[in-house]
Amino acid sequence: MKMIKIFQSIRFWRIATFILLLFFAYNQTNLGLLRLEKTSKKLKISFLKPVQANEIYPMFSCPCCGQPLNKEEPCCESMVQIVDYIDEQIKLNKTKEEIVLSTAKEYGIDRLIDENERLVLKQKLTDIAPADAPRIKISETIKDLGTISQKQGVVSTDFEFTNQGGSDLIINKLNSSCGCTSAAIVYEGNIGPRFTMAGHGQEENPTDWEIAIKPGDAAILRVFYDPTVHPDLEGAVTRFVSLFSNDPVEFEIKATISLEQTK
Repeated sequence: MKMIKIFQSIRFWRIATFILLLFFAYNQTNLGLLRLEKTSKKLKISFLKPVQANEIYPMFSCPCCGQPLNKEEPCCESMVQIVDYIDEQIKLNKTKEEIVLSTAKEYGIDRLIDENERLVLKQKLTDIAPADAPRIKISETIKDLGTISQKQGVVSTDFEFTNQGGSDLIINKLNSSCGCTSAAIVYEGNIGPRFTMAGHGQEENPTDWEIAIKPGDAAILRVFYDPTVHPDLEGAVTRFVSLFSNDPVEFEIKATISLEQTK
């Protein structure tokens, strides 16, 4: 009987030792996997390359000539402004997606050369837009001014738009495709300052102005055309104005004028 008890005791300690060894091995394995995972993450982070400006420039076009951005040989002041903006975004250590979005919002989604990139970006913005976001709706986007002579001087036309969203529509910037074209917002009987083509106007565009259009309200985008800016120009002319707002999806809308210019 005593021998049996001894054997049982030995067996118990063998089993207990075996269980402890298993438990120790399990913990060491998990600890090793955890260390490996942390090391892997560190390696991934260390191998992540910062966004290069040369990756972003060719994605956007110049509003003046339509050519891809070229920092070394900029065609105009407008191109310089966009290039400088991208450089500043990179200094803020933003991701490529963040830089593309902020640049499109600042200078217009049509500056993105790839149409598919524009569609993908617009869909992402639609998916994340709040239900009560402001929503801009313009009644018509193209107007034919007919024949305009230089003797007439400056002519204008109005495009009506409304805020069909659930919160204030904030407008703080307009831009045109040429120095001969400018625009202003008319709301509640008051007209705001004129904006023209950034980098090509006789004066710098305002930078400290904004207006809030209440939900359900209508306002006017008034577009001006000065035929004397191009005194040698005769024939068909097409110009557009971009309106930028806090609409999370349609943050840029365009109004286009066409005309026939004569002496």
